[in-house]
Amino acid sequence: MRNVYTTLLLIFAVAILICSYVISKKDKTELTKAICYIMIAAPLTMAAYAAALLATDLMFAQVMYAVYYTVSDILLINMLVYALKYTKVYEMRKWQKIFLLTVVAIDGALLIVNVFTENVFIFNCGKIDDGSGTMFYGIAERGGLYNFHRTIIYAMVVLVVIPLVVKIKRSPAMYRKKFWLTLASLIIIIAANVVYVVTDISIDFSVATYGIMAVAIYYFNVIYVPQGLVEGLLSSSIKNMDDSVICFDVDGNCVYANSVAYAFFKTVEGVPITSYLNEWLTGRKLSETSDTEWKESHEIGTLTMHYSKQFKRLCDADGRCVGCFFKFHDETEDVKRLEIERYRATHDRLTGIYNRDYFYERVNETVRKNPDAEYCMVCSDIKDFKLVNDIFGINKGDEILTAIAKAMMNLSTGKDTIYGRLSGDRFAIFMQRRLFRKEIFLNAIDSLSNLLGSTTYKLHVQVGVYDIVDKDIEPSVMCDRAYMAITTIKSSLTTIIAHYNDDIREATLEEQKVTGEFSEALGAGQFCFYLQPQVSVKEKVLGGEALVRWIHPERGLVPPNDFIPVLERTGFICRLDMYTWELACQKLREWHDKGYTDYHISVNISPKDFYFTDVYKTFTELVERYKIPPKSLRLEITETAIMTDFKKQAVLIQRLREYGFCVEMDDFGSGYSSLNMLKDMSVDTLKVDMEFLRKTENPERTRTILKMIVSLSKQLGMEVITEGVETKEHVDFLTEIGTDVFQGYYFAKPMPVSEFEKRYLADLN
Repeated sequence: MRNVYTTLLLIFAVAILICSYVISKKDKTELTKAICYIMIAAPLTMAAYAAALLATDLMFAQVMYAVYYTVSDILLINMLVYALKYTKVYEMRKWQKIFLLTVVAIDGALLIVNVFTENVFIFNCGKIDDGSGTMFYGIAERGGLYNFHRTIIYAMVVLVVIPLVVKIKRSPAMYRKKFWLTLASLIIIIAANVVYVVTDISIDFSVATYGIMAVAIYYFNVIYVPQGLVEGLLSSSIKNMDDSVICFDVDGNCVYANSVAYAFFKTVEGVPITSYLNEWLTGRKLSETSDTEWKESHEIGTLTMHYSKQFKRLCDADGRCVGCFFKFHDETEDVKRLEIERYRATHDRLTGIYNRDYFYERVNETVRKNPDAEYCMVCSDIKDFKLVNDIFGINKGDEILTAIAKAMMNLSTGKDTIYGRLSGDRFAIFMQRRLFRKEIFLNAIDSLSNLLGSTTYKLHVQVGVYDIVDKDIEPSVMCDRAYMAITTIKSSLTTIIAHYNDDIREATLEEQKVTGEFSEALGAGQFCFYLQPQVSVKEKVLGGEALVRWIHPERGLVPPNDFIPVLERTGFICRLDMYTWELACQKLREWHDKGYTDYHISVNISPKDFYFTDVYKTFTELVERYKIPPKSLRLEITETAIMTDFKKQAVLIQRLREYGFCVEMDDFGSGYSSLNMLKDMSVDTLKVDMEFLRKTENPERTRTILKMIVSLSKQLGMEVITEGVETKEHVDFLTEIGTDVFQGYYFAKPMPVSEFEKRYLADLN
């Protein structure tokens, strides 16, 4: 019996060692490493015990038994490491590891020492019959310290069992199996060892279970249980997933369908779930059908359901078809969400009609599809809509915009009609030209005029129409042309609809020509510096107002009215103004160097200058750079520019005056001037245009007002300059009421600086 048992132990041990070597090369995870250590320690324990049983020498037998007991300790240490890594319920602290290793080291040392002492304090070997008449060296006597070794062994077994029991208690039911199997293998070893201890059996057959345990731990933890868990998890996932899943075998039999699939076929599909594959194949062979995906929509009552469907063949390791499965994913919510997002991306949130970008896109598509059709672009604009929001509130403003959108929907009849909100209070309709009826639009606009619900305020909507001739231009340009038509009636309270025509086109082209040539003209010195003399009541020239004339190389003298308004609208006026200011300072420096220190030059500051330049910094740097007194450079500011931001401009003007500049308020009386403005703002000079006298049917009343303005200016300590003086009568009247300085054609027209110097400065040489 001994020989058979030891032979089996050695064969089993070698086999396990070979397996552990192969496993360690293929799989290097932390858990597998821990199991491999067990698979090394277990066969070594078995081999040591087999060697002890086969020993023919007493000393050799005692050494092998000592090795057997020591390696058993090492095996249990590896078992403990594995259990802790496997369960992850506890992590040993450093001192605990040191204590455990110390105890095991002491036990191993005692076992080795026991071999070489005559006193039996752990165990002693002697001849024992294996029950079949064969004698071998077995454990014949156990000393007092044997219980120390046994205590260590059982204590470590308990330490291995505890984390497994805790993990079993804490884990979900489907995970408990893998921990139970490990615990069961330990229980078998313990039971076999207990049987050996309490009976008179001479050979410890429980040693063989060490190898069985090592193999079982590897198989159940690395192969069988994980594979079962994967299958269980997949089964649970499929069962609980929101998609319909149906599996068929190679013969077309339904072998699995989750609950979602049954519900889907009950409410959506028109065929039984068991025959769906045959219906879907319709004569095709399953083995020859390729994997595919597609989308389908199903009507269920009043609802439309959207599904993404997938078919996939299942093949074995040899590539032979063994079945297939279908997966149906409900995309209804995704489709609805996408439709909502697309709607939000293409529609105006307030009014619900197309937004600007999508409106342009739809117009482009329509023009491309119907290149021969005749269309027009109709754009609307609410006059002073900002005032509506200020007076009646944002909510009322939104209500008006929504009402205009509804009116546009009612007007947008016929094929290819598209409407949208471009921005703010601007709307547009793209329609076939033959469908545009002026009277229909006028009626609609008239109904909109009372939306404010006020007898005092009326909503004033104006419409521009562009009959599309050039279909290659962008829709944005079409709308721009319609709005250009509106600009021609902007100041009218009676004209509602305006059409874009050749005159507007020519004006637009001229504006583009001006802006296109401006930079080159400025750099080439085509803008010439002119001065118009300013004369005192004693007819003495005090200086002049700086003006600019464009001397074009091809068109000659370009009238100021042909380019100044364009430059003001586009913002280029700022560059021209700064160019003029620089020339004025250069000229003043030149005059001062020649001794003409009593002359001044007045320069204009346009409203755009306040937005695009730092006026204070620019003028102070100019006079410092050219070293001229600030009072010689007079600054003309229109009251329109002042009133755009009265408080801010009042502070700026005061700073300029404190620095030493003389500030003139230009065009006083022709804009928004008021006594309240004079009360709160200090300037040095009021500049009154004689057009103030000519633009009225009651000249006497206007003369009276002018007298009062001059008188008031004197009392406020302000100088008065009157420009536009053209007759002797003007001079006499203005002198009589106390005007200080004259400027106008009666004295001189604007002239080149060289002529001004020749005429007025030469007399002082």
